[in-house]
Amino acid sequence: MNICESCSNEFNDGAQCYVCKKHYDFGCAGITKRGFRNLGADRRTQWRCLQCKKVSFSPSRPSSEATPGGNSGGESATLDVILKEIREMKKLVTTVPTLIEDIKSIKVELIHLKESCEYNSSSLKSFQDQISSLERGVSQIEKIQNSLAVANKEMANLKSVIETKEQWSRLSNVEVKGIPLKPNENLLVIAESLGKVVGYEFQKSQINYISRVPMFNTKEKAIIINFINRYVKEEFVAAARACKTLEAKDVGFGDNRQRVFVNDHLTPEHKKLLTKTRTLAKDRSYSYIWVKYGKFMFVKMILRRF
Repeated sequence: MNICESCSNEFNDGAQCYVCKKHYDFGCAGITKRGFRNLGADRRTQWRCLQCKKVSFSPSRPSSEATPGGNSGGESATLDVILKEIREMKKLVTTVPTLIEDIKSIKVELIHLKESCEYNSSSLKSFQDQISSLERGVSQIEKIQNSLAVANKEMANLKSVIETKEQWSRLSNVEVKGIPLKPNENLLVIAESLGKVVGYEFQKSQINYISRVPMFNTKEKAIIINFINRYVKEEFVAAARACKTLEAKDVGFGDNRQRVFVNDHLTPEHKKLLTKTRTLAKDRSYSYIWVKYGKFMFVKMILRRF
């Protein structure tokens, strides 16, 4: 705890004069607390009160008590203070070149920083251009995808129409499998024999054309019969299906017990669909599946106990 030399009040924080060593609070010292702190450590230790400042800068006067050949104690103290301040100023001056170099270094670093920022800005613009280009590309791809989706849908519809028309063109056809192939065969005679065996005879004039066609994944060839009258074809197929034990020997092939099958002439896609339908029907316990007019029919048999 200190006592102010000017107002005699006690205080904790203040300034001490470098010359007279007296304590002053900031109000009486003529300086703010912040201003005193900003002086720095060296200048705070050399701070002088208002009275000592007046003595330092007042003109020297000879004292009546001074000896003719000497100076007073006050003048000597003032000169010491001035010399010390001059030395401090010299020290500050010697640091100026270092400060200049530091400023130059900071300037160079700022230039490099500016160049780096300009480069980063250029790179960022390049990235933005690339992103914009990619976005345009993605937009074009999305348009192409939409166009492809529409085209695929149209192609699927067109394929369905073609498949339907192709199957429609086969509605008068019968496919016969299991008839062995032999040289110089007469397919019309074989067709007539089939009609007699199944119990549905028809005239040769009811046949538009008859021929053999290759079958998938086998060396055998099926017989395709195209009837002029579709209803004759349907009745012939129904009669052949009713004959469960039709074999090659029944139509003039000796003892050949190879099974003979008479069915509607289906397109490859309809044959695949028929296979899937049979699998599904088996899983769902449907008892009968057949083809009529190119369409798949099925029924679920329900057994009742009487």
